[in-house]
Amino acid sequence: MRRDSNPFLKKDVNMKRIGWFTTARGPGSFNLFKTMMDSIKDGTIDAEISFVFINREVKGNRFRMKLISMAEEADIPVILLPSDNFEPELKEKDLPAWRAAYGKVMREQISKYPMDFGALAGYMLILDPETCRKYTIINLHPALPDTYKGTWEEIVAKVVENGDERYGATIHLCTPELDRGETLCYDSFLLNQIRVDHPEKDDQIKQVRAEELKREAHLLIGAIKMIVDGEIAIKDGKAYDSYGNTIGQNPCLAERIDRLVHHVRT
Repeated sequence: MRRDSNPFLKKDVNMKRIGWFTTARGPGSFNLFKTMMDSIKDGTIDAEISFVFINREVKGNRFRMKLISMAEEADIPVILLPSDNFEPELKEKDLPAWRAAYGKVMREQISKYPMDFGALAGYMLILDPETCRKYTIINLHPALPDTYKGTWEEIVAKVVENGDERYGATIHLCTPELDRGETLCYDSFLLNQIRVDHPEKDDQIKQVRAEELKREAHLLIGAIKMIVDGEIAIKDGKAYDSYGNTIGQNPCLAERIDRLVHHVRT
């Protein structure tokens, strides 16, 4: 593709440049990236992806291959820095030191490209504290604000086991304290119908995750759009509205996402 005809490479110097961080493990990660690319192409998001950072080797993973191919077709640089075989002896001996060492190499790699803020989208690795301090990065966390930590598998299992009334996901700022950065926005949906339709807990876990997969890309794109459009400004690890006031009640995008999901289904 010729660079001067590429819709993903913008020419506005004031346009936000986003670093995309992903493990690209499965369909969820790929869908997040594809939705972002579609949103840039159709003008929903007036920004560009500066680079894609992946913390795994390709290893024949078809979703990872598809994501890399999509990025390369759009002339977006792809950085591969496998974390699973990075200094294994240090990792076994001192995990915080290993995390810091990996973060240092990662920052060296991404420093070659401009980034106004980063987005963790299916990124299955905890960021080191220095990276969180140096860059503005948002994270898609698969739990409602101030509830569960962990992977989506762990969290959804707890939600089902505890009989929670609602489930959803949160976009928050990355801070040195895991999954406790300031919430920018979130999504929430009821689980009662899923429990009625699927009384077995294993089935409930699958269905809750399936519903979340339909919604999480809309949540992430909604948060990115608010930042790009100036509805949310981030400074020194704090979020402010367009008037410079600290954000009080974090916006729930559930109604907006309901409409989008319904439109996709119909």
